[in-house]
Amino acid sequence: MKLLDIVFMAADGIRERKFRVTLNVLGILVGISAIVALLSLTEGMSVSINQELELLDPQTIIVMPGSFMGMSREGGEAPSLGGGATLTLRDIDRIERISGVAMVTPVISKRAEIYISGYSDSVSIIGMIPEEYTQAFATVEVTEGRFLRGSDGMSTVLGATVAHPQHLEEPLASLGSRVTLGITSQEEKETVAFRVAGILEEVGGTMLTSVDTQIFITFTTAQRIFHTGNIVDQIIIKAESVESVDQITEEVQDELGEDVMVMSSESLTAMVESVMTMLEAVLGGIAAISLVVAGIAVINTMTISVMERTREIGVMKALGAKSRDVLTMFLTESLLTGLIGGVIGVVFGVFLGQMASVMLTFTMDVSLISVSSLEVGIIGIAFAAITGTLSGFYPSRKASKLAPVEALRYE
Repeated sequence: MKLLDIVFMAADGIRERKFRVTLNVLGILVGISAIVALLSLTEGMSVSINQELELLDPQTIIVMPGSFMGMSREGGEAPSLGGGATLTLRDIDRIERISGVAMVTPVISKRAEIYISGYSDSVSIIGMIPEEYTQAFATVEVTEGRFLRGSDGMSTVLGATVAHPQHLEEPLASLGSRVTLGITSQEEKETVAFRVAGILEEVGGTMLTSVDTQIFITFTTAQRIFHTGNIVDQIIIKAESVESVDQITEEVQDELGEDVMVMSSESLTAMVESVMTMLEAVLGGIAAISLVVAGIAVINTMTISVMERTREIGVMKALGAKSRDVLTMFLTESLLTGLIGGVIGVVFGVFLGQMASVMLTFTMDVSLISVSSLEVGIIGIAFAAITGTLSGFYPSRKASKLAPVEALRYE
């Protein structure tokens, strides 16, 4: 038999069993759309984070208490912040003695309730030394007013999203506006008022801490209102050259011990790629479970189809069709079922990813984009085709092994 005739016969078989084939297609569609949507969202997360990491000067190194996901470099549990993994101003003196370090500056990072023009929200407060902080983060730019000076006491600079939340039509704050912070300490809440000295340019992205969602005050003011003493939340290091970053990172890690994270732009990028790969594998595995279920449905449908068409198979063989022709016909049916489900699933998955992105943006104020690439679409369709073909192999092989005489006598 000609291959084109076999394909037409397979297509006729699908048309004759529309309802059952539709159920199979639906099962494959759900699995593929879930995989495509999840992979698109994780790819979008990766793109957003990498865009933010590009804003980090390659000569800048960030030191923070604790360790990534609670694990030290050896794989053991790292102490919590209260267990001794703290940074102090004395650590700055130790880091300054390391060769290749151009500048070291402390940062206090806390969360507090902010009140502007009757609006309230929880924001990140950054207490820093302005002249040093801008050396490490040169991409921080002011669109209105000015950045802080060391002499500023009760002035603040707002991130773009703090001054103008995305879900509001009009900005909440402008130059000279009064901003009140609600600070909770030792179960007591106090309020501190600031005047807006400047508003930062919008950077975008909130997967990592973004300047858009932060407000800035001077380091000494943060020490006073948060009662931190000589404890700091971050230490920012500026290396003399890009070439010395790795050496400084290793020496700082050795100097401060395993209870802290020492992160450069390169190490952060590697960390993000590792997490995204792990996340894609986990989410893809979860979504693939539905493909297994769909595969079982295809096996069931194709087996019933073989039983229903036993006499038809006998007639085909009696007229000269070979076993491989019968096998090819049934495998083609399975392949077409998988391809139909795969193509529709990819289209629906792209739409689902975009919908999830929009919902997260407007309901949770999380800027998460969905990036659908051609590779993801091809992978989705290939998975569907493989699922359909493999699921239909056993019933197809069973059909091809039927003897003509027995098939013709089948009732």
